[in-house]
Amino acid sequence: VVTKQIISYANINVEDYCNPDLSTKYAREANQELIECIKENNDMFPYGIGMIPFNNIEESLKILEEIKLSKELIGVQVFTRHMGKSIANFEFRPILKKCEELGLLILLHPVFDKRKPDNNIVFSWEYELSLGMMQLVEANIFEYCPNIKIIVHHAGAMVPFFAGRINNILKDKKTDFKKFYVDTAILGNSKALELAIDYFGIDYVLYGTDSPFGIMPNGATKEIEE
Repeated sequence: VVTKQIISYANINVEDYCNPDLSTKYAREANQELIECIKENNDMFPYGIGMIPFNNIEESLKILEEIKLSKELIGVQVFTRHMGKSIANFEFRPILKKCEELGLLILLHPVFDKRKPDNNIVFSWEYELSLGMMQLVEANIFEYCPNIKIIVHHAGAMVPFFAGRINNILKDKKTDFKKFYVDTAILGNSKALELAIDYFGIDYVLYGTDSPFGIMPNGATKEIEE
C-alpha cells in the first residue's frame, strides 16, 4: 500500500513571535520551503498546507493568492485564536472570505493555553476547538461564506458528544455545526469516531492520523494508523 500525506507545519503562529514585517517574510519562506519539499518528495507528499501572518491581514490576502497559484499548496492552517482573539473576530473575516473565494481549504487547529494544567492535549484542546466552532457559528460565518470549507481537527472535538445540548439550546444554529468538515485524528477511539461519522455524515469526515504525533512519545502507532 502506497501511503501519501498532505503535510503542514506544526503549531506555529508566526505572529506570536514576530512583528508584521518579519512574520510575513517568514510565512512566505516557510511556504516556499514546503513547496520545495513537496516537489522533491512528490511520491509521498502530493500537497501541503500553507501558513499566513495574522498580524498582517493585507499581506495575508496576498499570500493566499500565492498559495492558490502554486500547484503544491491547497489550503492554509489557522488556529482557534490569533493574538488572543477568536478566529471568528471580525478582523479576520477577510481571510476567511478570501479562502472561500479561492477555494482553499482551512485547517482549524487549537492553540496551546499555558493556563491549563493538562498539557492541553488531553482535554483543553478539545474545549478550545469546540469553542472556536461555536464562535464561528455564532458569527454567522456559513451565511457570510456559504461555500467555505473548514476542516476541524480531532473529529469535531466535543461537538458530536454534546449534540443534544446544541440541538436544544442553539436550535436556530444547530445545522451550521454540521457544515464543518472534520478529521479522524482522535488517537484510535473507534466509538468516538462512530459518533463523529453519525453526527457530521461520512462525506464530512476526512482521514487523518496527526502523524508523526499521536500517543506520546511513540507517534503514529499501529492503533492510530488503523
